[in-house]
Amino acid sequence: MKKSFVLYTDEKVISEIDNIDGKKKLEIGIGNGYFMPLLLRKKSGQVPEKIALTDVSYKNIEIAKKHFFIKGTIYQKLDIYKRFSIEDQSVDLIVSNLVFNEVGEKGLINGFAEIKRILQPDGGFVVSVLHPGFIAKQLQRGVIKNNLMTSKNGMKIPTVKRQLKEYQELLSTLEFKYEIIDIFGNKKLFNKKTRLKEIQEVPIALLILGRSS
Repeated sequence: MKKSFVLYTDEKVISEIDNIDGKKKLEIGIGNGYFMPLLLRKKSGQVPEKIALTDVSYKNIEIAKKHFFIKGTIYQKLDIYKRFSIEDQSVDLIVSNLVFNEVGEKGLINGFAEIKRILQPDGGFVVSVLHPGFIAKQLQRGVIKNNLMTSKNGMKIPTVKRQLKEYQELLSTLEFKYEIIDIFGNKKLFNKKTRLKEIQEVPIALLILGRSS
């Protein structure tokens, strides 16, 4: 398994997306919408054929439109527990950043099954999640209680405990070709977030790079 050391998970996610030019892109779980504009800036000069940004929350979608609006983009609600309102084999590239670690088993299974359904035969996806080892450590430290992780600013983040093998077995069952990268924090991160120094030997996130075939 490969390793990467970063300040922000976003930078590793973006580095693994080689080409967006002329592609139909979908982001699952946009939050406040900051990520896609960041990706477009980093890939300056490459113009996607289509961009769809989705979230389970209409509130998040409205925030994204207000603060990070992208002209010509489709904004729509998507529930990871249900069938996506997207045609079969219609998307070239799917990105999901720190979303699947927030959902239960049914959401995990359905979400990846829907990714399989909507990807073009040669399509790919880049999915990041909080690392199972990191979640286990945060449970031990009492940072996660009742499936909620409390951030430094008091925000409650849904966080589901699961094993690495659960991701691996699901990806294999769906016959994805995939690679997994362990993402560790670097010195800059631990200087910024000093509370994490005591568990700096643990990977913070897991990056899954997959293809439909």
